[in-house]
Formats: sequence, C-alpha cells, structure tokens
Amino acid sequence: MKEFWKMGKWWKSDRLVTVCKSSLAAGSVAALLLVAACGDKEDNAASGGNAAATSAAAPVAAIDPAQAPVIQKAIEDYLQVAEGPADQRIIHHTAVKVTPGTDSFAVAIDGVFIGEKDGTYLDIGTIGYKLTPKGTDGFTASDLTHATLIPAKDKDNLAVGSLSITTKAFSGEWSSSLQTFLSLDWQAADITAKDSTPHGGNFTATGFGTKLTSADKGNGLFDQNGIFELTGFKATDTEGGSFEIGKLSGNGLMTGIKLKEYVAKTRALQGLMGEIAEEAAKAEKAAQTAATSDATNATPTQPTGLNDAQAQKFGGLIKDMASLIGGLTYDVTLTDAAFKNKDGSAPFNLGEGKFNLGFTGLDQEKATVNLGLSHAGLVINDPDFAKDPLFAKLLPASGKLDINLTEVPSKELWALVGDNFPNLVSNDPARSDAAAGVMLIALQQLLQKAPMKLTVAPSGLNSEVMQLDATGNFDVKPEATLGVVGALDVALHGLDEAMKLANEAAQGSPNAAQIVGGLAMIQSMAKRETGGDGKPVDKLKLEIDAAGDAKVNGMSLSGM
Repeated sequence: MKEFWKMGKWWKSDRLVTVCKSSLAAGSVAALLLVAACGDKEDNAASGGNAAATSAAAPVAAIDPAQAPVIQKAIEDYLQVAEGPADQRIIHHTAVKVTPGTDSFAVAIDGVFIGEKDGTYLDIGTIGYKLTPKGTDGFTASDLTHATLIPAKDKDNLAVGSLSITTKAFSGEWSSSLQTFLSLDWQAADITAKDSTPHGGNFTATGFGTKLTSADKGNGLFDQNGIFELTGFKATDTEGGSFEIGKLSGNGLMTGIKLKEYVAKTRALQGLMGEIAEEAAKAEKAAQTAATSDATNATPTQPTGLNDAQAQKFGGLIKDMASLIGGLTYDVTLTDAAFKNKDGSAPFNLGEGKFNLGFTGLDQEKATVNLGLSHAGLVINDPDFAKDPLFAKLLPASGKLDINLTEVPSKELWALVGDNFPNLVSNDPARSDAAAGVMLIALQQLLQKAPMKLTVAPSGLNSEVMQLDATGNFDVKPEATLGVVGALDVALHGLDEAMKLANEAAQGSPNAAQIVGGLAMIQSMAKRETGGDGKPVDKLKLEIDAAGDAKVNGMSLSGM
C-alpha cells in the first residue's frame, strides 16, 4: 500500500506522455496492416443496416466511385491520429490512394517505414489491399500486398539488414456502423530477419498467423477472440549459438463487449492520447529552442503534462470504459524452447510454458481475477549442474501456480480511480500528494467494507525425487500487517529421498550442506502422514495473522 503514494507522481507528465507515444506507435502498425479505417461512421451513416447482417452471406454491392475520396480521407485521417505528431512518429507513411474498380476499391498506402530516417529504419514501401462493399454495412478486405524483401537502412540510406516475409492469406470484414473489424485473418510464412552489422544476429520463422473472430450475442453485445501463432522461430548470434521456439501462441478473448460504445470510447481515448503527445512534442521543441537561445533573453519551457480538461476527460473515459466489457482472458503458450550452442549442445530446454490471466465480471459489482503459470519438460544441462547431480534431481521439471482473487469491487474501484485521476496527475505536487492520500484512505475503507478473497487453487512443483502440492485461502485485509490473513497448506512427497541424496552430496559440496540444513528444518516442523499410495507425506500449514506473525503447524517463525 505504501507504493500507492507514488502513483500521483508516476502518472505525471513525462510518464503518461511516454505511454501515449508508445500506444500511438503500436496503434499505427495495426492501422497500416489491418486497414483500421475503411470508412468514417458519419460518411457511412446513409448505409444504415444491421451489423449482424455482416456475418451472413451478402451479395457484393455495386460500388460508387464517388466514395473513393471519402474512403481515402477516412483512412488518411485515422492514420494521422494513429501515428501521432509528425516529429514523434515511429511508423510513417507518405500518402494514401484509393482507386475505384468494377466491384471494389484498391487501396495503396505509400512510403511506409518504421523508425527514423536519421537513424535506422525499416523501409516497407507500399502496402496495398482491396476493399469490397459487403451488403449495406461495411467492406471485406482482401488481397494484401507488400514487398516480400524489406530492407533495413541507416541514416545514409545504406542497407544494414533486411526482413523477408510472404503473405499467404489475408481477409477481413469491416463494419461501418460499428467502426471496427468483425473478422481478420492474416497468415504469413518464410520469415527471415538479417542484421548485416558486424555484431548483428539473424532470426527466422516458418510461419506467423493472426486471427480475429466475433460472435454477435444480441442487444449490441459481442464476444471477440484474437489469436496469434508463431512457428519454427530461431534466433542466431554471430558465434553460432541460437534460441529456438517450436511454437509461440496466444489467445485474447473479450466477452460481453458493448462493441459500438467500446469502439467510440477507444477512439476518443486514442484522440486524447494523440493530443497529449502532440502538446508534449511542442513543449519539448520550445524547451530545446529556448535552451539554445541567449540565456538572458529566454527561459526554457518545460513540458506541462496533462492540463485540467485533459485529465478530467481521461478520468471520465476510465470510468466509462469499465462498464463496456464483461470479461477478458489472455492465454500464452510456449512449446519446445531451447538455447543451443554452436556444437549442438543445449544448456536449456523447456517442453512447455503457459501463462494465463483472466478477468470476469468487469461490468458487475464484483469481479474475479485469475492468474495461472505452468511449465513442463524443464531441463538444464549447465556445466555447474553437472558438478553436483543433486541440483538436477531437485530441479522442478514441471509445476503450476493457480491463483484466484474474488469479490473484487470492480465498479467502485474504477469509479475511485476515475474520480481521483485528474488530481493524481496534477502538476501541483501538493494537489497530487493530497489526492493520493485521499484515494488511499478511500481504498482502505472500500476493502474493509468488502474484503477480497485470495485462493491458491491446487498448485505445485515436481522434481525427480520430490513433489510439492499446495492450496490456500486468504482474506485480503488492508489493515493487516502483510495485507492478508489466512493459511497455505503444503504437502511434500519424497522428503526422505531428498534428504538422503543431500547428505551424500554434502560430503563434497558446501551448497548441498546448506540444502541439508533447510530440509532438516522442514522435517522438524512437518506433520507426517501416510498418503494414499502408502508412502509418507510431510504436511505443513503456514498461517498468517493480522499482526503479520507467520506460523508453521503452530510454531512461530519469528526470530528464525
């Protein structure tokens, strides 16, 4: 809770402006590749129609050539917002051209590059695609084109590397009434990046794909699922070593989205962030100009961060957007990862690693948060490990952690943050510090009124000789010394075997001797029972009270 006091200072001008700039840069990549604006909602208002109709088969509508400049301006306007102020951009383009055909519009975004031309940049060139009207509400996007070999250049326009990538498939469905994509599918292959500088490395991938699907749940609610997959990845260094991944995949699911309202608020937030970044760029330029002027005639201008109106708008958007999504789930899986030396030896291998983060009930009074981590097939063939086989036998080759936080007062938390945000980011230190104090007190009162529950679902670690299982339940209490009150139940299998191996290894290893001491302490505190397989199980109950005193099977750890 002490860190909370720093929040006001953290979200001051420079940090928030940096977030705005980074977000705009990321958004511009998506805008360029995913045709982020196929038509402005005002320009398409006459099309009417129901967004749900876009998910059904619809005849190709005859195009109106007069719409070409309208579409062109909509794309250009959106890219200007997405890319941010000209002198702050990471993604750039020079022109947008939309040409009407017989049944579709050909779009060309010219002069695309990533980076800065006074440094190192990726010269992408022209990105093209086709927009075909679909029914009365939107377009289908297809026929993505780009250079398959993209040079990386330095400030002298000399090649210092390259990226090659081949698009195998691309399609998308844009809803004009909702102003967003309802589906996307981009599949690429034969990916190679080369760094030609003396100390540069290379990477390759056999394939990359990303997909977006939408499900209309009725009454303006949608579920949207985004998937990405990278296969056959290999990064090599100049000495012949490599890091390899068989497959890296991710899944992001948003449920219960009030899609039209969510897109509108997202655009408003994006516009606000662009405004903040642009004002910061002007202030920074003014400061640089003043610094180079006669010191007696100029006072350097410092960036002022958010003004009161911007802070109020930001806080309002935080509160508004919180009620527009029911749930969020993120899953990332890594398989067959390895570090390999030039001679083919592999000091590190991981069969599988997983990360899961989920939020449900975000638009309800109470929400639930779930965090999951797991791994399997971990092997470390390090020379230092080889000297002491004990470590290899105790290495957790697999394991998992599953934590759930329930009874989270979602609505009240978002309202608390949104209401206090303008004062938290104030450039007046006294005002921001006071706001942080007020918010801290309000947060404590909120959690005391409705304490959250922290549950450790069945979790554990597994090595060659030992197995650890754990479950637990805690109440989150801000008034408690450690912030939680509750207990964790731990069961250890194979403790005797581990102790035997440690004692044998301790004859010639100081590290093993330390492990003997730790295992002996666990044995002294554990309560031994017989498991279902007839083997001994050593159990420990770790309890934490409001005063912060921790006990294991009733024995206090204070002073140990």
